[in-house]
Amino acid sequence: MVQLTVIVTTFLAVASAALSSPIQNAAKKDPVVTYLGSQGPVLSGGAFTTKGIVYTAGTIPSVNGSIIEGGIKEQTAQVIKNIAAILEEAGTSWHYAMKTTVFLANMSDYSAMNEVYGKLLPSPKPARTAVEVGKLPGNFLVEIEAIAAIPDC
Repeated sequence: MVQLTVIVTTFLAVASAALSSPIQNAAKKDPVVTYLGSQGPVLSGGAFTTKGIVYTAGTIPSVNGSIIEGGIKEQTAQVIKNIAAILEEAGTSWHYAMKTTVFLANMSDYSAMNEVYGKLLPSPKPARTAVEVGKLPGNFLVEIEAIAAIPDC
């Protein structure tokens, strides 16, 4: 009888420990980010979150599925605004951005893009790579992706 009690007690202790771990982990799930920034033919925005980090997709200068009018300055400002909405939904902001990649249709737009980027992003600025791409998948001049931390994760 004593052996049966020891076996049952051990089984219950092991089962309790095994069941409590997934429940604790399930309570702290990564946020689901659904913002798309574009419902048009070129879907943009959204993000993947894991381990307290947000990875945004390449985000384009769109509002309600349409590319905004204007040049590189207006388009850069809209992309930064769209990424801000994505980061907010994920529970963070530009203040926690660690890295961006800027894709330009034409590198001659770099100075104008940089002027807007410098004014709109908080300091310290995230690490950044800017490249000219052969062709962006829509009629726009700039696309940006960002990586940001989620505070208190």
